[in-house]
Amino acid sequence: TLQHFRQEVYHHITTELLPFWENRCLDTENGGYITHFDQYGNDSGEDEKSLIAQTRTVYTFASAHRAGYGEGRFAEIARHGVDFLINRMWDQEHGGFYWLINRKGDVVIDEKIVYGHSFAIYALSEYTLATGDPTGLDYAQRVFDLLQKYAVDTHFGGYFEMFHRNWTLKGPAAAGGDRKTLDAHIHLMEAFTTLYEASGQEVHRRK
Repeated sequence: TLQHFRQEVYHHITTELLPFWENRCLDTENGGYITHFDQYGNDSGEDEKSLIAQTRTVYTFASAHRAGYGEGRFAEIARHGVDFLINRMWDQEHGGFYWLINRKGDVVIDEKIVYGHSFAIYALSEYTLATGDPTGLDYAQRVFDLLQKYAVDTHFGGYFEMFHRNWTLKGPAAAGGDRKTLDAHIHLMEAFTTLYEASGQEVHRRK
């Protein structure tokens, strides 16, 4: 029974799920990935590229490549996404990644949100592990250092999560500056774990 389920999952991933995205997500005009489709698999026209969707797509194709799939194509798709993250979503002035841009790369929401940065560390570290390209680890470490500088709560522990573009902590209540979520912290744990796997640095293991 387990073998049957394993084969079913393998078949779905390799012949349905990964090919669906491989054949649709690349934005060859503007860079990065198109991530919104209707029920028939057609481009929905949604004009946004979120940090979450872009980094998760990088992670998916990098991880699939590291697992031995795609015959090198998935590594190139992951590299396509990493280039977009660095060239269009990275804040050259204050560091970190913007939360939301449009398809052409114009910034829509310039906030720095820890939840999104956890996936940036996770995806960029996985990309380096999968391809050997040090660029991913370089930017994963930059994000890690920014979080240690601006987001750590040195009194109560954990990480603050919601910041303005310049890493000034946002206000309380609806602004979210006074909250700490389980969601962000479990993803920071998986991000730091993969970062440590890629870097071997003790500080990454300890954090």
